[in-house]
Amino acid sequence: MRKTILLISLVPGLLVGVAFKAIGQQNFEGIAKYKSSMSIESLNVAGPDMNPEMQESIRKQLLQQSQRDYTLTFNLQEATWKEDAELESAASTPSTGGMQIRFSTGNSVSYLNPSKNQFLEETEIFGKKFLIEDALPTYNWKITGETKKIGDYTVIKAEYQNITEQMTMSLSDSEKTTETVMDTTMITAWYAPDIPVSQGPSNTWGLPGLILELKNGNFTFLCTKVELNPAEPIAIEVPSKGKRVTREEADQIRDEKLQEMMKKYDTGDGGETRVIRIGG
Repeated sequence: MRKTILLISLVPGLLVGVAFKAIGQQNFEGIAKYKSSMSIESLNVAGPDMNPEMQESIRKQLLQQSQRDYTLTFNLQEATWKEDAELESAASTPSTGGMQIRFSTGNSVSYLNPSKNQFLEETEIFGKKFLIEDALPTYNWKITGETKKIGDYTVIKAEYQNITEQMTMSLSDSEKTTETVMDTTMITAWYAPDIPVSQGPSNTWGLPGLILELKNGNFTFLCTKVELNPAEPIAIEVPSKGKRVTREEADQIRDEKLQEMMKKYDTGDGGETRVIRIGG
């Protein structure tokens, strides 16, 4: 008997930045709403014995799961990023081989404070709360000078080439195999100089203006609404719940739990457990 596991995780967003000098009002603050989406046309869904009907059904479920709403709350010094509501997983169907597809965000709330070089993320890893504490790595954006309009704002294009390690795991006859490959993704941001905060969606930061659109591989975050200096003061809450760990410790815990899950789904009768890799 063969079982298939489809593991998809929206890992914590890329943290990127350059030095930013705050200007303008000392009490400048606001709320920005974003919608996420995924481009499925170029998405490669690969796996042994997967027919075209199954591949297309998986792509459609991925598209549905990728469409989410987020809120970025910010002032000149700090910001929080969180998902507005969690989607239910799509129902499994015969065309997907009985698989149920779900994006995992860990119900996370992220906090960035560039002036203190501080990043905090309150998240869940397989049902247990953790508070990830990390520094903000500094990367250089390349500002292209290309412009366009998003709503009422003129935005400027910036790019960053992100190189990360991707690990795949599989179990066959109770033997685990892993493979690590290098993955290069072009991160494209469109920022508004008229909104003088160094923040953006999915924990991106470091440009001289609010990022209104972000494309990270197949994922896109688009700002749908910005409210600046609302009548009611904005309270930015610093995450504090969960066991305090570093990013490396959290990644190790997550990897160990994934391996435990894979062993749990191993048939134990000479069968094979497969992990389907999904990428651009």
